[in-house]
Amino acid sequence: MSYFGKPNVSVVIPTYKRYGMLPRAIESVLAQTYKQIQVIVVDDNDPGTEWRAKTEKLMENYSTDSRIKYIKHSKNLNGSAARNTGIKNADGEIVCFLDDDDLYLEKKVERQVDFLLSNPEYHAVYCGWDRNGIVIPTATGDCSFQLLSGTGLIYTNVIMMWKQDALDCGGWDETFKRHQEAAFMLRYFRNGGKLGLIPECLVKFDISDRMNAAANGKINEEQMNHYLSSYFDMIEICDTERKGSRRDIYSYQYRSVLLNYILDHDFNSALRLWLRMTQMMPLKFNLDLSRYLLKKISNGQVRFLH
Repeated sequence: MSYFGKPNVSVVIPTYKRYGMLPRAIESVLAQTYKQIQVIVVDDNDPGTEWRAKTEKLMENYSTDSRIKYIKHSKNLNGSAARNTGIKNADGEIVCFLDDDDLYLEKKVERQVDFLLSNPEYHAVYCGWDRNGIVIPTATGDCSFQLLSGTGLIYTNVIMMWKQDALDCGGWDETFKRHQEAAFMLRYFRNGGKLGLIPECLVKFDISDRMNAAANGKINEEQMNHYLSSYFDMIEICDTERKGSRRDIYSYQYRSVLLNYILDHDFNSALRLWLRMTQMMPLKFNLDLSRYLLKKISNGQVRFLH
């Protein structure tokens, strides 16, 4: 249902063990300059836990606000499942997503809706963000290579999409623990969708809570294997369109997995992965790994002696 010729927008906010941060996320949506808006809070806490009880208590403050829908999972599922719940229960024709510890700047929804209405060839749009520094991306259209190689990011919070397109591509893949937003967008690209861009910062991240920070090396490698095998067909398409893409994707992604092992001081696993990758592409992988490590060290992101 639309008013004044503008579509309604549903913002899906999954929440898990962050009841203290949730109000800020909700209020950042309610404060949007775009007013045809709905907030869907999906409580992914297990019933009977203190987190569920405290979230329920918090949401009582919004019980009379018709703009807010509060949905509780019967058990903890994961962020992808919570976003799918939100999409299915969205009243708006357009959906977007917000993590419970982050926030929208006030014109985020308005600017993105205006873009979608003015550029009907794009059924989704993203924007820049501030995550301990402002980042303005440049990639548009089909961004599969950037996501598969890790050379480009599309964070959950910056995505806006027509609801029907989110449903048509199959929604969020609930088998993923990491790479969730990348997997979702790859489904969208696989379905023929194109992504537009608003080159300005419209989302603010809060990185103070690292509860869901990177997993240990072995889990990280398992999840990377799952990610790349799930989208092998798209890796092949990228390689057909630009020769060498397959090698770039595997080299770029597994150099970061190897670094994760080193930082975990799991040198046996690091050596095993290094041997595997050098057998596949000895010169390329070692050149890519050397450049990657030098860049991380020069940026102060890696200190081997501490």
